[in-house]
Amino acid sequence: MPDRRNRESATAMQDGQKLATTVKDLIDWMVDGARPSSDARQIVTGICERLVDLDVAVDRFMLFIYTLHPNLEGQRFRWIKGEGVDIAKAPMGTFTQEIYTNNPLPRVIERQETLRRHLEREDCPDDYIIIGELREQGFTDYLAQPLIFTSGETHACTWSSAQKGGFSERDLDILQQVNAPLARLTEAYMLWLNAAVLLSTYVGRNSGSLILQGKVHRGDGEGISAVILFVDVKDFTSLSNRKEGSEVVDLLNDTFDRLVPPVGKHGGEILKFMGDGFFAIFPYDSQDQVAGIAAAAIDAVKEGRAALAEDGAYDVEFRAALHCGTFHYGNIGGADRLDFTAIGPPVNYTARLLSAASHLDCDNVLSSDLARLVPERCVAAGEVALKGFEGEHTVWRF
Repeated sequence: MPDRRNRESATAMQDGQKLATTVKDLIDWMVDGARPSSDARQIVTGICERLVDLDVAVDRFMLFIYTLHPNLEGQRFRWIKGEGVDIAKAPMGTFTQEIYTNNPLPRVIERQETLRRHLEREDCPDDYIIIGELREQGFTDYLAQPLIFTSGETHACTWSSAQKGGFSERDLDILQQVNAPLARLTEAYMLWLNAAVLLSTYVGRNSGSLILQGKVHRGDGEGISAVILFVDVKDFTSLSNRKEGSEVVDLLNDTFDRLVPPVGKHGGEILKFMGDGFFAIFPYDSQDQVAGIAAAAIDAVKEGRAALAEDGAYDVEFRAALHCGTFHYGNIGGADRLDFTAIGPPVNYTARLLSAASHLDCDNVLSSDLARLVPERCVAAGEVALKGFEGEHTVWRF
């Protein structure tokens, strides 16, 4: 009998050592950056599937992160066993709503404490909205953990089980072991994501990613073929002289809130805001696409004008000019101060068209190159000289 007990004890020790080695492999993989996974979805999937392979009773995982973004408060990554990963974005104001405040995340994040609810137990508190929802969906256990970054900033993740008995003590121990490397992975991902988002917010055209990939030298950039849109507010100098600076900023933001969305809706991108106006493009790959894209750009301008006119509280008018061509978009500057800027004759020509619109008392103008492609959408407005370009040029009104 003693020999049998010794053999059972030795076998249990061997199994324990094998498990520890396997868990260590998972942790080492995470600490090493979860290579060769290339994006957040692959990393989340890799972690969860490796835990399932370790017989951890996890059926759903959710990762919640705050982000630095002009229009979003955060993102949620959700993995469900057998279904994969989906990502949801939380718009501004989400974290003040009941669905957030009456659930465990604020407590877990603010107190940096782990919270568990064993849903099968009769004495399980029904103290959060998520508890009833998980029971209805057939889950048996729920664990919420803080993810504490090296800076002290805290985010959160949750693990849910749908298996009878929920998480074992062994499962809970493994989930606790992966918490720290998960926090490091999340922190590294967030640093990259926030940097890319913020850079692209300010320099446009996903240039944040290009900068982070090393496009930081003067001359780095790309050639772009596009329908070009220039917009500026009419009589802005007079308007800004009558208002306080903060009022002017609010007015411009409200104006852009109405003009910018139609640009994105019709396939355009804002490359740069320039005081009282902006420069946008509608890219194309071949010449046979230009007519359709020009029509889309015209629709974007007209929808923006209609949106601005709907709100009588904003007595603002603007001019718009459209042209097309290929130009360079890249780094320009001196010493250690650079900016992403568009350079090329089509850009210059569009700017001159905008000036001509004022001279001809037109609000919406386009070039002859585009007028030939969308003749039904425009009429000739007049002949003008454009600074830097030879001869007289016909300007078209749309």
